[in-house]
Amino acid sequence: MDRNIVLAYLWQEVINLGFSPSGNRDQKSWVHQYAKSLRNFWEIDEYSSNPKGESGVLKGRVDSPVNLSFDFVISAKDKFSVQFLSTPIRERGNGLMWNHDVDGNIFNFPVQPFLTLHNQGNIVLRSNLLQESDIEVIVDGLLCHTRAHQHIVLPIDDHEIRIGGGIDNAFLFLFHLRYQLCPIPEKREKEKQRLVQLFLNAIKNKNNIPINTLMAQPVVS
Repeated sequence: MDRNIVLAYLWQEVINLGFSPSGNRDQKSWVHQYAKSLRNFWEIDEYSSNPKGESGVLKGRVDSPVNLSFDFVISAKDKFSVQFLSTPIRERGNGLMWNHDVDGNIFNFPVQPFLTLHNQGNIVLRSNLLQESDIEVIVDGLLCHTRAHQHIVLPIDDHEIRIGGGIDNAFLFLFHLRYQLCPIPEKREKEKQRLVQLFLNAIKNKNNIPINTLMAQPVVS
């Protein structure tokens, strides 16, 4: 089977396994455990403020260790905004940097219906077709080094921070920021390795991935 077809199904399966919580309860749990995980993953002194749920809308604020903060508002998986600010600017009460805004009402290529129509998922996801290198490609493309991305020049000049510009899934985008705003290179590398194994094993064994497992900490010696 063409490798691009294999990757297309794996791409969607990783999104389904890790970044598609269903219903208000699961989505609220996802963002709460996400916020709680940042303290240890980023090795910072304080927990991020607890996200709040109001009428089905999730809202939260995160201060990262790289002089960048963001507020997020999630109405649905594909309808959300993330507002980025420089931390010193935030303290002055103004100076919005930019806003990542996704409106799910606008037409986008219907990936899941297309894959379902072609009905190759069961073949692709059989363990004898899975390769670790394929999952690494997916983790890179979704989280670690997205194809379309932005670099911050001021006030943060760090080329290793890549903010994905084409991510239209709220939970995927937040988790992508968890990785990108980690200032510890060794931890970033270990996290990538952890995620590759996590998704590889889940797909091979046809397991779900609990939220607390997705948010676990990589082992850094």
